[in-house]
Amino acid sequence: MARSRAASKAEEVEMDMTPMLDVVFILLIFFIVTAVFVKEPGVDVNKPLWGPEVAAEKPSIMVAVANDDQIWINKKIVPKAAVGSILEKMKSENPKAEGVIQGDQLAKIGTVLDVQDIFLSLGIPVKVSIDKR
Repeated sequence: MARSRAASKAEEVEMDMTPMLDVVFILLIFFIVTAVFVKEPGVDVNKPLWGPEVAAEKPSIMVAVANDDQIWINKKIVPKAAVGSILEKMKSENPKAEGVIQGDQLAKIGTVLDVQDIFLSLGIPVKVSIDKR
């Protein structure tokens, strides 16, 4: 008799996984919603050595200078004359904005420095990634 009661109790025990799955899905949704999305420039550049001090930070403004001296902001080619107004608008949207300039290995250093000067004239802190050949 004692064995039949023990066997029936073992068969009745059932683990309900539904509450745990609910919590996992709620956490998944929370992390997706609160994730920081970084806007990448719209051109693939041949990046020189990317220092850990620049890679560790998450810049809010990224500008790429391609090898043919095209300036890319938010996946669009921007003329050099319009860079200042676009950066000023981005700074007004995010006053604590920081920037990174990604220069292609074959880009002219003058163009990269012109973009850096625009950042500095607007008071936006900027890191520059350039080739060290």
